[in-house]
Amino acid sequence: MKKACSILVAMTMIISTFCSCAKNKGESNTANEEMQSAEQTGKMTAVLTSDKETTYTPVTEIPKSLKILAIGNSFSTDCMEYLWEILHDAGVGTVILGNLFYGGCDMSQHLDFARKSQRSYTYYKNTGGNWSSRAATAMDYALADEEWDIITLQESSRTSGLASSYEEYYSQLVDLVKKKNKTATLVWNMTWAYQSDSTHSSFPAYGNDQMKMFTMIADCVRDYVMKDDRVAYFIPAGTAVQNARTSFIGDHITVDGYHLNQFGRYLAALTWACRITGVSPYDIGYNPSGSSINDNMLAVARESVVDALAEPLAVTQNRH
Repeated sequence: MKKACSILVAMTMIISTFCSCAKNKGESNTANEEMQSAEQTGKMTAVLTSDKETTYTPVTEIPKSLKILAIGNSFSTDCMEYLWEILHDAGVGTVILGNLFYGGCDMSQHLDFARKSQRSYTYYKNTGGNWSSRAATAMDYALADEEWDIITLQESSRTSGLASSYEEYYSQLVDLVKKKNKTATLVWNMTWAYQSDSTHSSFPAYGNDQMKMFTMIADCVRDYVMKDDRVAYFIPAGTAVQNARTSFIGDHITVDGYHLNQFGRYLAALTWACRITGVSPYDIGYNPSGSSINDNMLAVARESVVDALAEPLAVTQNRH
């Protein structure tokens, strides 16, 4: 009888342990499924949380209005081509964009133009989905044209990874813009490395090596921009581009070895929109061309942006 009771107790303990494990496993699977669902539906989103570090937290509120001015060159044109549409799709009610453009303009040229009040720029503006242009414009005109929420700065691709240029001109340019506009938030646009077979005349400065160029650009952002309290944060457009190059798309994101193609422009604008507003790329439905950018390419873009916001100065392998 005692033996029978002992066997019964043992069997009861085994059954109880099995049920407990099954319950824990079920809870674990449910948690994993909920996390995967959140990632796929865009419930986890990149926003600035502390001292230029990026983490994932839910978006609380999309701004009702955004006015963004870029002081740049053709690379800011690439980044802003689809920005109005993406911000509007994200739920921003009023979007006003300005792009102060001078081809190949670097920090030293911006400084020179501003100090001499030279009307050297073409001023592009977008208030409703279409770009207008104003030739022979000075920087002061563009700065005063709107009550800008954000002003972005960047370096020319030629010297985007050369510390000597930042050492000499970066702080001066930030100072100048801050003095001319004391209310806007200053943001840095981190641009991209050239295509690996680019024939750009400045590529030899980077040993004609794409990863070396990316690393040098990232180093300059880390050593100058991230240490500067006058600049709120940087947009890792160049990192998103480099991430996408690890996907099935490969090194085919430019039209000429350095300017972005349609997919690249969409990717850059998506990075800008997500970094500035905190919206998830998975919540953006806008596609500039369904025939040119298919669902697989959209998946590459979204993942590349999420990874760039999580690791803004490092390349992350894309799963697609």
